[in-house]
Amino acid sequence: MSKATPTRTTNPIHFEDLDPKRFEDLVRELIYDFRDWQTIEATGKGGDDDGFDIRAYERTTTTTVDDEGNEVLRPMDGNVWMIQCKREKTIPPSRIKKILADIDPNNVPYGYVLAAATNFSKKAYDTFRDELTRLGVLEFYLLGNAMLETELYQPKNDRILFTFFGISNVVRRRSRATEIRSEVANKNKVMRVLGDNAANSWILARDSKDRFYPYEWEYADFDKNPRWKDFEVVELHPRGLIVSIRWCFAYFDEASKVFDFAEPSIVVGNPRDGMQESARDRERREKVALVRDYWERLPRKNQAMFRVNGIIRYDDMQVIDDKGDSWNEVPHIFTDFINGSPVSGTRSFLEKGQQQIGLDDFTRVSFFPKSFPEPKFGEIYNKEGLALPDRLCELYANFRGGELENLFDVDGRFGHLKPNDVAVVRFGQKEDRFIQITHRYEVSGDYLLKEHPQMAWQVKQQIGRDPLPDDLIQVLECRACYRHQWEDQV
Repeated sequence: MSKATPTRTTNPIHFEDLDPKRFEDLVRELIYDFRDWQTIEATGKGGDDDGFDIRAYERTTTTTVDDEGNEVLRPMDGNVWMIQCKREKTIPPSRIKKILADIDPNNVPYGYVLAAATNFSKKAYDTFRDELTRLGVLEFYLLGNAMLETELYQPKNDRILFTFFGISNVVRRRSRATEIRSEVANKNKVMRVLGDNAANSWILARDSKDRFYPYEWEYADFDKNPRWKDFEVVELHPRGLIVSIRWCFAYFDEASKVFDFAEPSIVVGNPRDGMQESARDRERREKVALVRDYWERLPRKNQAMFRVNGIIRYDDMQVIDDKGDSWNEVPHIFTDFINGSPVSGTRSFLEKGQQQIGLDDFTRVSFFPKSFPEPKFGEIYNKEGLALPDRLCELYANFRGGELENLFDVDGRFGHLKPNDVAVVRFGQKEDRFIQITHRYEVSGDYLLKEHPQMAWQVKQQIGRDPLPDDLIQVLECRACYRHQWEDQV
């Protein structure tokens, strides 16, 4: 299943790590464009501040008339603001009252700001507002951690953020832009190399930390943690390459919502891999052949493929070598492998024909045996060809009608055939073609006509008429087989 991707967040700013005087400097920097100041005085720096850490005069003007009757704007001393800075982790309402007690009732400032490295409670806000309203302060602001962070993350304050904390959102944005350009460049190059329809093409993923390619024996754990691996491409996704990770023969029961898949997974070789098949690969391929033989004898309704696809993200690709080399003549994609894999997420599902079946509602059960038997063959009926219309025999003998998947019997002509038996399809001087019965069951004509019109049409092609509702039709599922598979057992 696909793994959830965690969101990226920024850690809280640690105002408490600043020296108290340095915290005052930070607040003073932040309030520079809070008002149109005439002067800002760092009164707390001198030590004897009369309760003021920062005193500021807001620029104001008044309009007068000169001797000639013209209006003139004259600057005034401005409104006095008192800014107090407290680098304290907690400031309860009682502490608020103590801080505000420093205000001279006979010389009340126009405005007041309390900035602190903490988060204030509602009761603290209420106390702050009530006390300053009682004193007659006209404007007041309580700035806690959240408000200070909000101000620092404003683009206009990025210089201050970097100066005091070494963080720059401008640098981050530039870095992200670089990442996006790299991702787009990788996507475009992959599309040029593989084409718009990349399905069934191949790539070789290589660990960027590896220095021993193509010599597997340099790694004692290469089987468990490969440093390079070829993949068949499934499709181009907007975020990366979807590649096939596993492909196994599977059993499933739609009604019971259960499934199982058999190991080992199917061996699909890169057709442009210049490496010779190893003894290990050959042994695996032979095991898969036994699995397939067992799987093909299951009722066709229970046959499916278990698929696991993965994604190699464009933004994880470091280098794309579109030429490859003489050992692997496919594009090489360099990325960081994690636990022997270049993929950053996977998706598992069942595949039946063109249908993909999600596994959220299914439970895996133990269905397949631990070891698979050798292929079995029953009676070999190769004296006479199957009693099928000449037209069907000609199509099958000339490989023009696809595989013969079912025989249909309404009059007993195939009554002698049982699962595992072999029969021959014969037409003129063409080479005989053999089929093996894998499963047999009975169905009514009424059921086919209502539920499976396509199969009802196939019945008509074999028996020469439409199935009737009261027909009892024997369905013999079959598969192609070859003389060399069974002749040694005769």
